[in-house]
Amino acid sequence: MNILLESRAFYPSVGGLEMMSRGLATAWQDGGHTVRVVTITPLDRDAELDALTVERQPTSAGMRRHVRWADVFVQSGISLRSLHWPVWTGTPLVIIHHNLLSGGQDTGVRAWLKRRATHLGVNVAVSGPVAETVPGPVVRIPNTFRPVYDQPDAADESRDGLLFVGRLVSVKGADLAIEALRRLRERGVDTTLTICGDGPERGTLERQVRDADLQDAVTFEGWTDPDELADRYRRAEFLLVPSRYETFGIVALEALASGCPVVAAETGGLLEAVGACGLLVPPDDAEALADVTERALRSDVRNDLQSAMPAHVNRHRINRIATDYLHLLRRVVRVN
Repeated sequence: MNILLESRAFYPSVGGLEMMSRGLATAWQDGGHTVRVVTITPLDRDAELDALTVERQPTSAGMRRHVRWADVFVQSGISLRSLHWPVWTGTPLVIIHHNLLSGGQDTGVRAWLKRRATHLGVNVAVSGPVAETVPGPVVRIPNTFRPVYDQPDAADESRDGLLFVGRLVSVKGADLAIEALRRLRERGVDTTLTICGDGPERGTLERQVRDADLQDAVTFEGWTDPDELADRYRRAEFLLVPSRYETFGIVALEALASGCPVVAAETGGLLEAVGACGLLVPPDDAEALADVTERALRSDVRNDLQSAMPAHVNRHRINRIATDYLHLLRRVVRVN
């Protein structure tokens, strides 16, 4: 098949959508298909990807040429700016939804148009909560994780301390992780918390640490490159994902692929990302987070959770996910 993948955010930008788009495009091409990627993300000073054909900031003429060439047009993240092309050319359309198709920044006419646009083709939702917001025909295919985190032997590593990974904004709940640690230390639980990530709330979180006299127990690492983060996952006893909401929660998968169990908020797509490999707590509840984390630190609990990881991680490996997409793309092309 000739597959045209539009991913408005793409390498060298870093994020879950960018990771999924690059992983899918590469896997499809490795499977013998011809893939082109179009994106508005500039290359800046980074080197272009040798393994993929990428056109950045294409002109209207370029988009028309690409869509006519394609057997199927895949949008990784819905974009109204290019949806008219497959309508005009009759090219089959698949839209991947990484986020809820309600709320957020899109309101009024723009939100209405996006909902209507889901009837133009077949939609893929990365989680159940996302699927519930898509009016058009929708199937569910979960997210994958970067291969650097695929460390099946890491479950046997010696582990110490808790880990938080994510952007330092309120919805990610780093403040809840710090408060849970404070309560654990009050109970005599001698553990630490490493925070990997950065964002506008870092100063507030650092003050929270000082006010709680936790400077010796909390370390802020800032943004962490994938290789170093893979090592962090290998060495942590648990990853804390106390998000107030997540449409999926790729960091949970990253940790599980590295043998690190998860304590996560029972919200959004985190239930699907964690599966039977972690423990869930009510969102926005630091006391419950402390209670469950204290139980999770027991070796027998951790061993039980780790035993469920191989099957769960295998379901989310890129080759499995890319194959699921290819089955869908073939059906869409045949129908049209």
